[in-house]
Amino acid sequence: MTGRNLYTVLYVVVAGICVTISVYLSYWGYYSHLQNLTLLFAALIGLLLFGSDMLIRQTKIARRSLLFPFLFFLLVALFSGASNFNYLYTNFMQEDIAQRTVRDQFEVFREDITETRTALLSQSSVQRVLEQRNLLDTELQSLEDQLKDPLRPGCGERCRGHIETIYRLLGGAPTELAIPSPEASGSQVMRWFANFSEAVVGNFEAQLTGSQFDQSRTVIRTIDRLLGEYSNPDEALRSELAGRPAALLRGEGLNVISDLRQASIEVARQANAILPVEDAVSHRSIVSDLDKIGEIPVSFHDAFIERPNLGVSIVSLILAVFVDIVPVLFALVLFSTAMVGHDPNQANRHRRRSNRVAT
Repeated sequence: MTGRNLYTVLYVVVAGICVTISVYLSYWGYYSHLQNLTLLFAALIGLLLFGSDMLIRQTKIARRSLLFPFLFFLLVALFSGASNFNYLYTNFMQEDIAQRTVRDQFEVFREDITETRTALLSQSSVQRVLEQRNLLDTELQSLEDQLKDPLRPGCGERCRGHIETIYRLLGGAPTELAIPSPEASGSQVMRWFANFSEAVVGNFEAQLTGSQFDQSRTVIRTIDRLLGEYSNPDEALRSELAGRPAALLRGEGLNVISDLRQASIEVARQANAILPVEDAVSHRSIVSDLDKIGEIPVSFHDAFIERPNLGVSIVSLILAVFVDIVPVLFALVLFSTAMVGHDPNQANRHRRRSNRVAT
């Protein structure tokens, strides 16, 4: 094998490896855009890149102008490099992007539903009920303390005074339980108190069924549950990515964001069905570009506009261009004019042509 043939084989191998890498990067770089057509498009880019490399090699050997082959290569490399960068940057930064987005949206979500909780609690009707319940609890506690007083056994005058206050708060006697006499034993008195307390609280809650307070309390309990469930954005992200490691690269987004969005909308809807029109709450939209991670414009915007990590942006750009430009640079060096000029086969052909002319 002559030196020139060895160079050609070496060049074809290098170009083939670079094009294969570029095809892989382009496949994932365009996946979120093209979906089922990605494989065909990546293969087309690969064929055009390899063809451009071979064309530049042949043009260089033939000592013709490289302008048009190089312009064609730049056109193909533009599409290839963009997808290469998209995949590389997304692969390096996907968790960082997702983490920033999830934290931001968790903050928006928690602030909005906390404000809604405050608005529900601030209603005058809710405040009245809470005050009544506090008074009721205070009277029950005072009643229990009175019943446990060893110096005043049974239920005497002070005990009955607490009972009357409880009846007034409830709007009447909640039960027909007989009040124990002062001579009743301590165990009898405490059994009566347990039954009495249960009846009082049950009657109080029954009066609230279907009221504005009851509806507000249901929404507040939902908010409290959501605040506990969505308290740690980092943990929520780790849990989801653990089961879907390539979700962001495929442009699928995250379920946690859509869950936050639906929960926020539902809480606002339920709250506004209770609150007066002038006190209606308005939740900010839970939005994110996580379902757009893997799209070329999003990657370039995050890399060079947001610039969370400029070093990663530069490295991704260098690697994206490197695999496409290496075969071209290799051709320019390997098949330089000096090397072509020292090809012994070309020199022999030149001498044979000169002999035929002389003859």
